[in-house]
Amino acid sequence: AVAALLFASSANAHMIMASPVPFSVDKLDNAPITAAQYPCKINLGFTVSTMNNMKVGEEQTLSFKGSAVHGGGSCQLSVTTDKSPTANSKFKVIMSMEGGCPGIDGPKTFPFKIPDSIPNGQVTLAWTWFSRLSGGPELYMNCAPVTVTGGASDTKAFDALPDMFVANIATAQCTTPANFNTKFPNPGQNVLTDDSAAAANPPTGAGCGKAVSGGGGGAASSAAGGVSSAAATSMPATSAAEAPSNTGGVFAPGASSAAPAEGTSTLTTLVTLTASPSVPAAATSAPAAGTEAPAAGTSAAAAPVPTTPSGGGEGADCTTNGAVVCNGATQFGLCNNGHVVWQAVAAGTTCNNGQITKR
Repeated sequence: AVAALLFASSANAHMIMASPVPFSVDKLDNAPITAAQYPCKINLGFTVSTMNNMKVGEEQTLSFKGSAVHGGGSCQLSVTTDKSPTANSKFKVIMSMEGGCPGIDGPKTFPFKIPDSIPNGQVTLAWTWFSRLSGGPELYMNCAPVTVTGGASDTKAFDALPDMFVANIATAQCTTPANFNTKFPNPGQNVLTDDSAAAANPPTGAGCGKAVSGGGGGAASSAAGGVSSAAATSMPATSAAEAPSNTGGVFAPGASSAAPAEGTSTLTTLVTLTASPSVPAAATSAPAAGTEAPAAGTSAAAAPVPTTPSGGGEGADCTTNGAVVCNGATQFGLCNNGHVVWQAVAAGTTCNNGQITKR
């Protein structure tokens, strides 16, 4: 029952990038990516139905299809100069979002800009997502064809950008923290955070922060330096229109939302759920090999799970599949096909009206 609960949670967390328009959009599914499909779900091909034309410095929109974001997570936007990327392609980060991506109560839209370090011509833009409450270590990755104008005439500045972070596939030897936002080892100079990013934890594994050559993907480069906390741009407490302009010109720091009711009050109250049956006992040590997430429709993740959730109790009936259900203030669970298994909330939090909030 626990394994079924975890798989249902994972399936409901699936999202697809809507804008920019991805490659092979008519074939694209919402399952996490595997090492064999890295990068960009390469098995689906690179058919261009819509070319996304972008001028350096002009505001673009990152948007999504789907509804259940399960607490958001951490995302990156990255670019490779390869028109049809391979496992050896180098993706360079232009924007990192630590927490709140692609949304918390539902999908949001995020403004971004192509920086002047990106070379002119056709490139590939990738959106990667490490879900916070997916129930297991997963990597989501969609890619889109982009034609850049007003950019660089060479790759010198592009090559200096940090490498895209890769985890949760077998070749990466790196795993993101369960039930936490992911803190990227090298997010770049343009970092968007929200109030829940205070609960961001770094990944674990021998491959985290290291380059991995070919064979299905690599982890982020251990480029010197990094970004100080002062370089991160906090998500504004009010509307995106009140956010200060970004002098770096790479992205607008205020992530807008299609539904204003999902305002930042939710971002300030939602906190990390630490009681999870999906966390293996060795999660704090470096794994010998990365953990590959199951493809949609297959069995649950290979990582062992306990027969009863940590701090759990008896189950109960429920009506909305994938919803968070409260059992008083001290227990919660995810509705799985009409049934929920209780587990304790994290210390210092309470469950109320389907939300985990600070006390």
